[in-house]
Amino acid sequence: MLAILIIAAVVILLLAVLYVFYYRVFYSPKKDMSETVSPRSLSRHIYRDLVQERIGELDALPCQLIHTRSDDGLRLSARYYEGNEDKPLFLCFHGYRGSALRDLSGFGLHLIQQNYPVILIDERAHWRSEGHTITFGIKERYDVMSWINCANRRFGTDKPIYLYGISMGGASVLMASGPELPENIRGIIADCPFNSPKDIIKHVCRRMRFKPDLCWPFIWLSALIWGRFRINATSAAREVQNAKKPILIIHGEADTFVPMRMSQEVAQANPAMTEMHTVPEAGHGLSFYYDTDSYLTWIKEFMEKTT
Repeated sequence: MLAILIIAAVVILLLAVLYVFYYRVFYSPKKDMSETVSPRSLSRHIYRDLVQERIGELDALPCQLIHTRSDDGLRLSARYYEGNEDKPLFLCFHGYRGSALRDLSGFGLHLIQQNYPVILIDERAHWRSEGHTITFGIKERYDVMSWINCANRRFGTDKPIYLYGISMGGASVLMASGPELPENIRGIIADCPFNSPKDIIKHVCRRMRFKPDLCWPFIWLSALIWGRFRINATSAAREVQNAKKPILIIHGEADTFVPMRMSQEVAQANPAMTEMHTVPEAGHGLSFYYDTDSYLTWIKEFMEKTT
């Protein structure tokens, strides 16, 4: 009996420890985030006022709330901005614990101002979309497909579509880059994506002065038990190897949160389908602000080659 009680206590303690890891890494309570206030990482940044101004501009624009269902039954939400029907549609995905208004207030707002039809998506476990588990692109890649199918039902399969994502959103669209993408997907644009969930999680552990090799087994197991997914099921680099659609990657050279080497690893996985540009001095997710002209030129030239 004593042995059974000891074993039960150990199991309970292990589950509790794993839940702490799950809560810190994967759980999204939503209420603790801000949809319109720029993140603390920008609090001392030279572009903080401009970013906040553009967030307000985007928030003030009229839009239609639209919805679709994920493969596992979650109700996913997005903002649809109607534009010129002769222009390609952009499906845009934000980053980890971010929001469409915050993370897409750069290039996303530019697209809307240029009269492109745009869908700014609330990733699963964020804002109006259901769920509480962030999976670093593992399940979000299937949500990308759900939104493509939703767009094709609404606009028809002849409508040219571009996928755009920033940070985790960039990794998600890259993980969805396999050969099953419909014909009307013209290309994929990823800004500061990570190469794999494991690599970015270990990198953040180092930044927080934790031992990544010690933390990783607990993180992996917490995702499996509490999040019900395998965090190492795939990666952006692995999926891009089989990509059949053109890919454009942009990354800031001064990005310390998602190091530029991660994008380089993705680009090297399939150099025939991938082009990559970097922006000197740009931090995480700030390439658009540091060099707007080059950013827009790269995307314009990419679209000219692929539309």
